[in-house]
Amino acid sequence: MREENHLETQRALMVILPLLMLAVLAVGVFFGYKYYLTTIGNRSASAPSEPVNTDELLENPLFLRAVNSASPLSGNDVPELVESCGIMISPEVAPALERLVSDGRREGFEFLVQQGYISYEEQSERYDKAVKDYRKKNSSSLVMAEAHVKREIPRAGESEQQTGLVVHLTVRTDGKFVDTPAYAWLLRNCVDYGFVLRYPDNENTGGMAFNSHLFRYVGTEYARNMRELDMSFDAFIHYLAAQ
Repeated sequence: MREENHLETQRALMVILPLLMLAVLAVGVFFGYKYYLTTIGNRSASAPSEPVNTDELLENPLFLRAVNSASPLSGNDVPELVESCGIMISPEVAPALERLVSDGRREGFEFLVQQGYISYEEQSERYDKAVKDYRKKNSSSLVMAEAHVKREIPRAGESEQQTGLVVHLTVRTDGKFVDTPAYAWLLRNCVDYGFVLRYPDNENTGGMAFNSHLFRYVGTEYARNMRELDMSFDAFIHYLAAQ
């Protein structure tokens, strides 16, 4: 009799234990999925938490325009300019640039603003000189020299610095700017002044190479939207166009 009871108990356990395991597994899957939705899922948001103010596009026709070989400027495209931090720049940029430089100084970083607006004519001279120097140094053909140079120094009309919205920032250093604490601070805080790193990697639209010095002013709202969406300038303007 005892053996029969023992066998029945074993049979019951063999039925109950798998059911309990399935129940535990189901609960785990349920809460795991909820965790995914509330954490990981939120990281790939498809839209900014705050609506983008596209009315700003009407204020400056170059404000969110990518300038490259597919969308060049002409020699007649000359923006309104003011002097700020020793350079000529668009009026929208000046107050933000001055605040950035001043706040950086308080943090112990002496930013050097080396370039701002570059005219069509000056860019043409810079490009031609760079191509000439590269050919002389490397004994290369014109085609090879231009293919190399235009990744760092665009041809006239294809430079974003002609918009008056791009600044070239650096600090005095014995090494590379990208390796300095000043650059790290700038990357963390630039959006609060309305700036984004214009060419953040080697896959930029227009074929431009990574450049740690060039920061483009887009306004604090757009800059924060870009960071929130983890988008480069190029990706963001495509995102806006698709809305």
